[in-house]
Order: sequence, then C-alpha cells, then structure tokens
Amino acid sequence: MNCSALRCFVCAATAAFSLSSAAQQPASAAGTGTVTGHVTCGDTQRPARFAQVMLFAVPTTTTAPLDPNAKPDSAAIAAAMKSAMGGMSSLAFTQTGLDGSFSASDVAPGDYYVFATVAGYVQPTALVQAAVDAGADLKKPLPGIPIVHVAADRSVNAELTLQRGGAISGRVVWDDGSPVPHAVLTADSTKADSKKLPPEFAMMAMSGAMAGSLGLISDDLGNFRLSGLAPGEYRLKATLQVKLNFAMQGGAMNLSSMMSDKPLVIYAPATLHKAEAKAVTVKSGDEQRDQIITINLGGMHSVSGQITSAEDHHGINSASVELTDVSDKDLVRSAGVDANGNFTVSFVPPGTYTMEVSDAADTEPSKKKPTGLIKFTVPDTVRSYEDAKLSVIVGDHDVTGQDAALTPSKTVKKDVDLNELLKQ
Repeated sequence: MNCSALRCFVCAATAAFSLSSAAQQPASAAGTGTVTGHVTCGDTQRPARFAQVMLFAVPTTTTAPLDPNAKPDSAAIAAAMKSAMGGMSSLAFTQTGLDGSFSASDVAPGDYYVFATVAGYVQPTALVQAAVDAGADLKKPLPGIPIVHVAADRSVNAELTLQRGGAISGRVVWDDGSPVPHAVLTADSTKADSKKLPPEFAMMAMSGAMAGSLGLISDDLGNFRLSGLAPGEYRLKATLQVKLNFAMQGGAMNLSSMMSDKPLVIYAPATLHKAEAKAVTVKSGDEQRDQIITINLGGMHSVSGQITSAEDHHGINSASVELTDVSDKDLVRSAGVDANGNFTVSFVPPGTYTMEVSDAADTEPSKKKPTGLIKFTVPDTVRSYEDAKLSVIVGDHDVTGQDAALTPSKTVKKDVDLNELLKQ
C-alpha cells in the first residue's frame, strides 16, 4: 500500500471510530470489566496528566505485513485492512485525570496490552517494535509491556511508567532554500533486522494521533519535529506526494486510483538512495536539532509510453507500470495508465531501470453497489493480460516511446470484492 492509500485508510478508520464514540456512550453493562490504574512520567516522577490510555486486545493471530517494495495488490491490501480493522474489535480508550489516574469501564472480557500516550514519550508502536526487534514472539505476551486479564463484572489494576523519548527536529527545503510544506517525515530504524509489524497492530497509531503526538507533517516553513523516539539510530526521510489520485463516487473510494503512483521518498541529507542516507543517533530525552532534508528535482526526468493489446493494439485502460533501479531495489517510481493505456512515470533520476507492467486488464465500471461504512469501488475486469518487463536507461533527458504490447491471459483475473471481504 502506498503512503497516500495508507493515510486515507487510517484517516477514514479514525474518523469512523471517532464518530462511533461520539454517537454512543453506553452505560456500564453487566458482563464487562473495569481497568483502573495510574500513569507516571518516568523522568519527572509526576503524574501524566490527561494522558491517553489505550487497552489493545492481544491478537490471537497475526498476518504477514505488506512488503513496501511489492506491487500494489488489491487482495493483499484488502486482507491487511481487514486485519487492521480487526484490531478495533476489542479496543478501549480513556484518559487520565490531574493525578494520573484512569478508569476504563465496559471493557469486554479478554487479555489486553495497556498503553499510555503523552507527546514526547515513547509511543506504543515503538515499544512493540523494540520488543519484536529483540526477538519477541508476537503470538506470546510481549516482555516489558503490561497486560491485564479482564473478567466479567471484575476490576483489574495496571500501573504504567512512561519513558521520555528522543526527538529529531529540522527543516525540509527545496534546493533553492525555500520551504517544503506538507511533507510526511519518518524516522526509520537503521537496524538491518528491524521487522515490519503485522497489520493487526496498525490501530495502535490511533493512540498517538488522538494525543496529538504524531507531528509528522512539515509546516508552512518546512519545519518538523519528531518526538517520542525510542533510543537508537535512525534514517530520516521525507515523503512527498507528487501526484495525488483520490476520488469518491457516491460516497465510495476508488481504490484503484489510490494505488497507481508511488510518492517520492527523499532521505536526509539529500538523496533518493537509502544506502546514502545519513544516520542520526537519538538518546532518551535527547534532541537532534537542525536536521536538513533538501529536495532537488532538477536533474530528474520522465519515462512515458503506451500499454496496448498485442492482438488488436487497443490501449489497455488498467495497468501498473513500475521502474525499479537495478542497483537499488528500494528506489521505485511508478504510474498507472489512462483510459487509452498511456502512462508517464515522473521524477526519475538518471540510471538503469527494470520497467515492469503488471495487473494489466481491460475493465469496465462495476455494476455492484458498494455497501458498508467505508465503501470502495473497483472496476470489473473484462480481460486480463500477461506481465511484461523491459530495460530502460534514463540519461540527461526525458525518455519516451517505452511501449509494451501485452499478450492476453488465458484466464480472467478474479476481481476482489473489498466491501464483501471487509464484512467477513
């Protein structure tokens, strides 16, 4: 799933959760339990006032995380979204008072991780990530993270102490020094064995969002500050959406338009190559200031062409075109095709690439009416085509005429009904 699709999904899910919470505040019910406790700031030993407390059901199963370098696949995305939504099935939020105490009522029986979120302190996702990177088994309780067993008509206590995190701050600028607003900032661990978390844990990010701890967007002056980082070495990157494809028709999201173009990723100090990124070391309570990410798009070019049928040479109206740097598999640029099979992959740096055309199909608007709170529209496939690969060399100018004539598949790819899948 690319960044724009993920952000749209998380925003939609968060909005749905917020609307549901605002609409109904049920009274205490028989057959549920209560969780009480206190949250303390470890560096000051003072109460964590108005901290967000989240009870997150311990997952009974986990799904393999999506490969960020894999081609967009609606079935894989739908499965990940379904697993992530499953993390909301047993989820509870509450807030501490001035003395740091909290009480969560009407909690369904079961086992829960107990997390607390305050801006500047290590976030729940970082705690889980650290445990997993240390070799913890996600099918078992994670060490260092409190768990409570909630029983019907019973109360259980949990005491939490928060660890002050580190911070990285600075600016994102164009090569002429002017600010870059609305860039998404991320600090990724440089550990080679750092593992991706399964989608079942995706909803933990909601706790940070609700507490205002996810200051990941550069402001109008290009300034950013990432706080609450666990001690470690990080690779700083800015993600810039250079071609937004998002449409809603009749209240339903067009998922295929969300998946076509990958955003541009620039690593600090000023490179598209992960291996050339400068590492930043963060300690508990420490702040690394004046970090600059420079975005220079002047030396980049475009690659364009047309995807057609090898039988009658008509333009194929649905396909994914990806350019992967042969010397750096993490550098991937992509684009979708228009109604006539034309495509343009933008902002491609000089180099040698493998161009892969996949998921090609003749499609028509779906006749199914989408249902559910979060609705999706995906066109119906009429004919599928085989994938194709070719080599592309980008020098000091734009590359045109990268056409591919595809052979029709013997079978038609089965369409994934996302609305039905998410209801299961």
